[in-house]
Amino acid sequence: MVLDALAHSMGFAQRTLSHAIELANEHGLGIQDGRAVGAYTGAAPVGPNVPQNVRDAYTKEQGHIATVNGLIDEALREASQADAKASAELDKLATTINVSDTSQAHNEILVEASHIEFEILRADIPVGKDPHLQRAWWDGLTPQQQKDLMRADPVTLADLKGLPPEVGRELRGPDGKIDRVEMVRYALDHWDKLDDLDFKNNCANFTSSALEAGGMQKKFDFWLGPRGDNTWGRESGLGIERIDRRVYHSRSWGLAKDLHGFLLHNGGEEVARSEARPGDVIFYEQVGPRSGRAARGDLPRCRRDVGDP
Repeated sequence: MVLDALAHSMGFAQRTLSHAIELANEHGLGIQDGRAVGAYTGAAPVGPNVPQNVRDAYTKEQGHIATVNGLIDEALREASQADAKASAELDKLATTINVSDTSQAHNEILVEASHIEFEILRADIPVGKDPHLQRAWWDGLTPQQQKDLMRADPVTLADLKGLPPEVGRELRGPDGKIDRVEMVRYALDHWDKLDDLDFKNNCANFTSSALEAGGMQKKFDFWLGPRGDNTWGRESGLGIERIDRRVYHSRSWGLAKDLHGFLLHNGGEEVARSEARPGDVIFYEQVGPRSGRAARGDLPRCRRDVGDP
């Protein structure tokens, strides 16, 4: 995980640096000591007798120099942050090679490495930078790198001001029926928080809450409200958890099997794992026997792992 993130991040940095050189060549600039230089570098035209066309050319060149230098700085920042984070995590992982406790391996070591991987990839995005620089950075990425980032961190990308409008539409969902970015934002903000009702961290309730955050329309029965057949959604209720769970929430809200059925009968479709996008819902089907009360056929199941929203 950590090495994959390091490799991806170095690839992003290298492409950003290459794009800086491409822009420099396109605008007739050179690179000296890691900075862009132009015809007016060190000889800014000043004084009342400077022709307007020279002033305009100088202003234009300064803009190009700022963009190229911004991309160079961004490439160095991306590479440096990835190197520092990966180095620290690899040193830490080197002390855990003899861990035999599978719970510790999966729930602590693996989860932390996953978070570091995500942090390295997220830090490749120029958050808070000038929109023109953000656009130049985005245009310099390869189509595959753009696709990888759109899958890795749609929320951060969607919040950037400098990306083309079509990128935001693709991230949020081109059909406009549900906002995939807001679904993912909800998951990232709430994966480690308790449910608003005592659903005992029920995964279907968590998924329904994310769908609600994304703007999915409720569907109620005329007479029975959320308790009718083929319904989804919830009402505010009475404030009594035991009653609110049963009366003011649809079965599809808190049961994976019913949520799966509702989605498929109301415009949803199953896709291959390779085609999954941020905002899609993943269901896990139990194919082997289950023990205890869980073996009542509540299939398929969705899964909510701590650290893996």
